[in-house]
Amino acid sequence: MNFRTLFILVAYVLVTTPSPASAAWSCGIDGSLLPGVSGLNVVDGQLEVHVGLYRPTSDSGTFVANALVLGDDGDWTIGEDAEWPRNNSKTCMKPPPDEALQERFGKDLPANSSFEQNISVCADGPGKRWGGISFYSGEGIWGVGGIVEQDTATGATRYFRPRPLADVSVSHLEYFGNRLWIGTETEGECGQGVGVGVLSAYFANDTAYADRPAEICGFLVSGMVVHEDALWISTEMGLSKVTKSGDRYRPFSWTNYVPTGDDDRPLREVTCDALYTELMQSSDLASAPSNDSGYPYEVLWNRISKLRRNFAWQYVRRLNGLEPISSDENPE
Repeated sequence: MNFRTLFILVAYVLVTTPSPASAAWSCGIDGSLLPGVSGLNVVDGQLEVHVGLYRPTSDSGTFVANALVLGDDGDWTIGEDAEWPRNNSKTCMKPPPDEALQERFGKDLPANSSFEQNISVCADGPGKRWGGISFYSGEGIWGVGGIVEQDTATGATRYFRPRPLADVSVSHLEYFGNRLWIGTETEGECGQGVGVGVLSAYFANDTAYADRPAEICGFLVSGMVVHEDALWISTEMGLSKVTKSGDRYRPFSWTNYVPTGDDDRPLREVTCDALYTELMQSSDLASAPSNDSGYPYEVLWNRISKLRRNFAWQYVRRLNGLEPISSDENPE
């Protein structure tokens, strides 16, 4: 392992700050190869977006990143560097006993293993509070992901463990538009890796249903916040804005941005398909050397082909000179 790779992996492990943001990128891809936004926050009523990888200050007690500020006129301007303490995560809800899980797994625990369950991210909604379950995966430690719901009036709690969350940790949680928005990751030896991307969950008939919106480009969440009737999500693929559309069948509208490095226009709007195509054709990404997780180009393609199957299928068809087929014929 060369020094550059070692430095990147150490930075990923150290920078784990869920509030106001988590700056960890997926293992195997240097953040400089992706158009990532490393976090976001609301400061004095204004949305502040952090671009570039976080840098430790001289005393290593805080981290700092370049900041963009959303003005009242809707334009982005260059702000002062964003700074906050390292390792400021904390437990926001104590996991209650889960008899159903104990009944299912209690008698068949893997040998020489231990069960872990933490709740360090929470979100509040009408009469409810939700906590996202996280756990370390590896070195004899395991867990089962999900959501804990607490009735704020009675204190009663119950678990929801929808299938998409079973094998991943919840890193970010926000309530917006009558839905619970969930950022996922896998906690392992090399820091935070991609879980199943961003999920949108709703509750019906005492059951939680979670799906993955195709409209968001990124997979590994670094920040999530509600600001002025919109949900903002920062990822290794840029910045996403979610607003209510008023359409019964497509209740949300999405806009995706990536940093430009241009002071006059620091963010540009993109579509996910155009962004993925741009990255797949990037000479910098294609020529990046291998590390412990493989070649960054391969890592990204595996991620896209797993979580954006329709794009991967269409992209391969175009490479072979074939016409795209409709998404109705080949859904995500």
